[in-house]
Amino acid sequence: MKKTLIALIVINACAVTNANAAADANTWYSGAKLGWSHYSDISGNNNFNGNQNNAAEFDTDSDNVGGGVFWGYQILPWLAVESGYDYLGNMQVQGNNGAENGKMKAQGLQFSMKASYSFNENWDIYGRAGAMGYRAETDQAEHSNFETGVRPLAAIGTEYEFNDNWAGRLEYQWVSNVGNSNQIGMSADINTVTAGVVYRFGQNSAAPVAETAPVVEGPPEPQRFNLKSDVMFEFNSAVLSAQGESAVRDLYNRPEIQAAKEKTTMVIGFSDRLGSAEYNLNLSTKRAQAVADELVRLGMPAQNVQAEGRGLSEPVTGTTCDALQERSELINCLAPDRRVVVEIAGVGE
Repeated sequence: MKKTLIALIVINACAVTNANAAADANTWYSGAKLGWSHYSDISGNNNFNGNQNNAAEFDTDSDNVGGGVFWGYQILPWLAVESGYDYLGNMQVQGNNGAENGKMKAQGLQFSMKASYSFNENWDIYGRAGAMGYRAETDQAEHSNFETGVRPLAAIGTEYEFNDNWAGRLEYQWVSNVGNSNQIGMSADINTVTAGVVYRFGQNSAAPVAETAPVVEGPPEPQRFNLKSDVMFEFNSAVLSAQGESAVRDLYNRPEIQAAKEKTTMVIGFSDRLGSAEYNLNLSTKRAQAVADELVRLGMPAQNVQAEGRGLSEPVTGTTCDALQERSELINCLAPDRRVVVEIAGVGE
């Protein structure tokens, strides 16, 4: 892959800001990766003068195993700072016509900025750009030499979120001109392709999301708070999960809710279009009632709280999911339709 193309891809990734599949802001993550390393643009001094790839005196085995561990801090939903340790594999050099055999290996500590762009709630692409502090070592004629330095790196990759905490990663990384040929006899660009796993700490997707009511003349419209049913309840269940109870409690403790405890509160349940209309209406009603009961238990006056199910009516996905045939993909796509809405009447009065 050309270096200019890599740089353009990384710069383009850094310019976008849509990254719903990334970790929550102000949280840490860590992971490990393993894959393939390849040494390219090899050069050196003495018998290694010029471009090693065109030297007749030597044959090279430039492919080896690479991997490492990494950790990072998610500054914004689309921007993170990342560091880690990389083992960059090794390259074997076979001398011809009496030329000496050799070997080069490298490892390093890297630091980079990571910018992401999300295709959907689970899948994103990203670019990383930064630097690596490396240690390169060569073995030639039974002598070992090592050298350290700092070189630029760039990477592109993709991540897929399995759940709130775990994600998989596939990445290509390029480190420029590792090794000083005047000191250790060889230098090379090092390319790695790795697959990895990421663990994200402190994720909290159960937090309620407030939608700001439009400013209108006259009495204020009800303020609405959306809660994800997939987080609040287990699949096909109307019993609040522990995350669901936490989300309702967070909603109840919001200042605007506390200030409107004596106002009329309507809890409305919605479902997706899968299954019969009668079944979905019944399930959405039970889920709305479960949220209403939890609000009353926390301290909201029972006479002010009402619950209502509206089943598969008022979908928010529209025709977005119509082309999907696989049931699991369709269920994931229709997730926004499965929600519980809490309306507080006259919050702004």
